[in-house]
Amino acid sequence: MAELAGKSVLFVVARFHTNLSFAVRALVAAGAKVTVWASKSDGPEDHSLVSPQVFRPDEQEAMRASWRDAAPDIAFLRNSAELRVAAAKIGRREGTALWSYDLHPFHRREPLSRKFYLWRKGLPIRRVTATRGLSDVTPDRGARYLPWPVVADPPPPMPLRDNTGPVTVLCAAKLGKRRKMQDLVIDALRPHGQAGKARLILAGSDSVFDAPEDRAHLAALYAAAKAEPWIEMAGRVPFPEMPALYARSDICILPSFDEPLGFAPAESMAYGCVPVISSEAGSAGYLSDDNGIVIDPHQPRTIADALSRLIDDPALRARLGAGARDTALSELGPQRFVQRMAALIAEG
Repeated sequence: MAELAGKSVLFVVARFHTNLSFAVRALVAAGAKVTVWASKSDGPEDHSLVSPQVFRPDEQEAMRASWRDAAPDIAFLRNSAELRVAAAKIGRREGTALWSYDLHPFHRREPLSRKFYLWRKGLPIRRVTATRGLSDVTPDRGARYLPWPVVADPPPPMPLRDNTGPVTVLCAAKLGKRRKMQDLVIDALRPHGQAGKARLILAGSDSVFDAPEDRAHLAALYAAAKAEPWIEMAGRVPFPEMPALYARSDICILPSFDEPLGFAPAESMAYGCVPVISSEAGSAGYLSDDNGIVIDPHQPRTIADALSRLIDDPALRARLGAGARDTALSELGPQRFVQRMAALIAEG
């Protein structure tokens, strides 16, 4: 019997981000009914199992009808969701178990000002987060660690890598955002790329943003890709095509500043890619000495050192890639996620 048979789960989010896709798949496979509310629906989204219901905050009657139809046993209100206050009001009236959902590190203490803000808005003070954090601060009693799964069940086969050609490095992040810092990867890889030892794939949306530094950053990336044949500009890759991209990559790097989660390197772990993740990304908390490398974007030398070690040492790549896959299929796998969700529902 499915572990969550007859249970109903509601996510209230700003947008149905693809980092929720495997969570939805795991819940549905476990027998749960899943509903997603959003204030918009655009960009890369996975609607294969659940399509988001899009509301305006003033559509109170429609939201109440949807809530009654979903009859959720538990609801997660994303801290960036425009609908969260209206949803909390309905949920309290219906007696639903409510949890705030943010990407603040699990290993941190919530300031009293934050708790007061949530209380004043009628939002739940207890929270779940998908990020562990890199510190050892004891979390609040109301905090729960709930990382989203990075793979479906059954898992994909482990790609075969023969190590005879250039090492493929994937950087999947919005191309039009300066804080994604793809230029640090280009600088770090240039000696290896020019020597024929590595190639770089840049994937992500190239939407033009208003900030001058973002436009300049995007232009510089295109110029580098045009000038240097070892750089491939893949652009926006649809979500269903990302597995093939992970499978042909050896390393997946995210050098961003101020990155709440950063899910692409975590997803790549299921394919035996070695994740190299910024210490400012929430997903860096998934890594250990056995499954990846954490880098410091404030110290570009750490990026160059990490990539050089991996490119020059196939055995290290194989060991960390195997560890990454083990993590993806266990701690970040769908079965562990369903167990955590069942425990949360049991809390009431």
